[in-house]
Amino acid sequence: MNWPFTRFLIGRLLFVLAGLMLVPIIVALIYQNDWQVIRSFLVSIIACLVVGGALSYKSPQNTLFFAREGYILVALSWIVYGFFGALPFYFSGYVTSPVDAFFESVSGFTTTGASVLSEHLHVLPEALMFWRSFTLLIGGMGMLIFLMYIIPNFGAKGVYVMRAELPGPNQGKIESRVSHSILILYGIYIFLTILVTVLLVVGHVPVFEAMLLAMGVAGTGGFNIYPSSIGHYNSQYVETVLAIAMFTFGMNFNFFYLIFIGRIKEVLKDEELKWYVQIILASCAVIAFTLWPSYDDFSHLLSDVFFNVTSVISTTAYTNLDLLSWPLTTHIIILVLMFSGAMSGSTTSGLKVIRIGIFLKSIRQEIRSMVSPDRVVPVTFNGRALTPKMQRGIAFYLMTYLFMFVVLLIILSFDTVNFSSAFSATIATLSNIGGSLNLLGPSQDYVQLSDFSKVIMSFAMIMGRLEIYPMLVLLSPASWRKI
Repeated sequence: MNWPFTRFLIGRLLFVLAGLMLVPIIVALIYQNDWQVIRSFLVSIIACLVVGGALSYKSPQNTLFFAREGYILVALSWIVYGFFGALPFYFSGYVTSPVDAFFESVSGFTTTGASVLSEHLHVLPEALMFWRSFTLLIGGMGMLIFLMYIIPNFGAKGVYVMRAELPGPNQGKIESRVSHSILILYGIYIFLTILVTVLLVVGHVPVFEAMLLAMGVAGTGGFNIYPSSIGHYNSQYVETVLAIAMFTFGMNFNFFYLIFIGRIKEVLKDEELKWYVQIILASCAVIAFTLWPSYDDFSHLLSDVFFNVTSVISTTAYTNLDLLSWPLTTHIIILVLMFSGAMSGSTTSGLKVIRIGIFLKSIRQEIRSMVSPDRVVPVTFNGRALTPKMQRGIAFYLMTYLFMFVVLLIILSFDTVNFSSAFSATIATLSNIGGSLNLLGPSQDYVQLSDFSKVIMSFAMIMGRLEIYPMLVLLSPASWRKI
């Protein structure tokens, strides 16, 4: 393990975080927040600079960097960002528990949206509200992807980080020109965020709230800014804008890059995109059919269904109503969507559509081979045959995910009042869909849980955001051997 180089990069990451913390200070000045809030960010910036300087004051001579270093760097960075990102919450005095501050910070950077502050949003100053949602924006695309652009000595090594950082089994051709691709991706990411903000403002959402909602959609984290979430606005226009935005951010960001360079036909032919659209349409159709008798206005029915389906599959978890009021059939569909997540290479979490699709294809192939043993039909994706190793890798990930889900469920069951609460908390953190099915209560406030559970859930959020493997590599003793 090349610890000196990894330590150096983490130090540089803390410099980046210190710079990002200047933004909420500007917000605090604009909205005239009290000095205590501004001081909390200043102290946090100093802490980032001091520790970052101590870690990166000397450039390492050995810059060998491989997949192992990439996985460990990604896992450590999320833990470090979770810790230092919690400092403004704690130093401001609005979050008195360091564990609660860490939980809120990790929830933001992992784009989970689970909160311990849901019942206290009305007293939070604008700077902290902004920082809370800003962490979603930072974590959505991944701060390490940005680091690869600003630090020139990554070069081709950035591919290892990109593979560990971006969700999904394959990042496609975007790896071929890492720095150039990153710049374009971030430009598209920020542009879409600004566009959503403008569209919400057009719908009479206050500018500051529109910014918070847009950052939540972009990171597919969805921190609530009101206890009633999007239901607060009681606007079909706002819900439609957010639903389309959640659908868009649930798509593979490679697509936006391909569209940018004029290769839109490749996007339209993509098999995962077709699966993604089909899953959403099928889910909407079944849920709408189930709810039809309880709605007088068909357009209102379609709006509610499309909004909540896209919210769940994108793991944003914004809500406009109490999903527990829907029939049991809809709960099962929503539960499946929670596990599924959206597309690989998006800012969402979950198992990903591509893995589920290929896994189902593998099952079909196995059944066909039982019926016709002499007939060899390879599993294909986008017209390319997948090797048995690729298929095993996907099956192994699904089993690993299920195993970790059961382990976390057992651990959290000791601290929750019933099975539904433990199940809800587990899927909310491992799939990074903080809102879940409202089984923890209408406000979805996790403050009722013990500090032990919050720490476990914090690491579960990191594990879910990074798709398990980087955290397992970090915990493996073999990973820490010297090169």
